[in-house]
Amino acid sequence: MEMGVDRVKVVVGNTGLGYYKEVGSYDKYIDLRYSPELFMIRRDDSGINIGVAVTISKAIEAVKECNQHGFHTEENMVYKKIADHMEKVASGFIQNSASLGGNLVMAQRNHFPSDIATVLLAVGSLVNIMNGLKSEELTMEEFLRRPELDSKSILLSVKIPDWNRLMGISSGTRMNLLFETYRVAHNP
Repeated sequence: MEMGVDRVKVVVGNTGLGYYKEVGSYDKYIDLRYSPELFMIRRDDSGINIGVAVTISKAIEAVKECNQHGFHTEENMVYKKIADHMEKVASGFIQNSASLGGNLVMAQRNHFPSDIATVLLAVGSLVNIMNGLKSEELTMEEFLRRPELDSKSILLSVKIPDWNRLMGISSGTRMNLLFETYRVAHNP
């Protein structure tokens, strides 16, 4: 470690500490629970955008609500499958404490076996990262493959796209879609 350089850890629920026993210590912790922009949930015609500080349980609720806003049947089914899958992840306590962003950063940084990252990858989700003063949008695959975020970068949000737009389906098109998910990670 360089002299005069603080070791900083960005946290929301810091539930990853229970999974990865950290041996090192940090000089400073930045708690994102006091950044309201990172708690936003926004729905529009292009999909649903979820801030990284949103807990997994709140993200599940937000995705479930997409089923109640008159979306097409196929899209309705995809959002329902995402929510159902996310409900199988971790205990209720962890879902209420852990953030969506923390789960994804653990998957990227520590190769955490994240079922959430897997299902978001399957539906073509995007992530928004602030790197210094520059905002960058990446596919989930690009995010998971890139080197871990450094101290100048922060994950801001996750976008679950409108399924019909993603697939180029017009509103009058009839389609049969099969979208199934299965748990791959075991609970420790």
